[in-house]
Amino acid sequence: MFKVLNASKVQWRFGRTLVLAASVLSMLLLAGCISSSKVYNNDKNIVYNGTMYNMANVKQIKSTITGTLAGDKQVDLKNADRKQVEAYLDQNPSMFVKMAFVFDDQELVYRANSVKKWSEYSKMKSSFESAGKQISKLMADKKQIQLKLK
Repeated sequence: MFKVLNASKVQWRFGRTLVLAASVLSMLLLAGCISSSKVYNNDKNIVYNGTMYNMANVKQIKSTITGTLAGDKQVDLKNADRKQVEAYLDQNPSMFVKMAFVFDDQELVYRANSVKKWSEYSKMKSSFESAGKQISKLMADKKQIQLKLK
């Protein structure tokens, strides 16, 4: 009823070789899949004026712009427009402006200068805003781990 076929040695060796090749290929593919999954380090640092700020555990980043007028009067300039800044400068010969980033409990003073004209303040503020964008990109990018601010 049933015929038993005897496979020749050549067919038997070919079958074994095929199984072995398939096993090796599947192991190589599996190793490729495992090695392609990358884990990125979350330790991010900002370097500014020789000081390194560790951003690994920072929960909140704020920016502050304050001006000190004559008589040590403090004014908030974060949302001040040109007219407000020029009004402060008209009332006082100069104003000390401090622009800083606050990382939870650490403060990075980015710029702190006396300002006599709107153009000086405007240059400081555009540089400060550019640094804020760089910090935002650092925090959003998984691959970038360090930022050197100028």
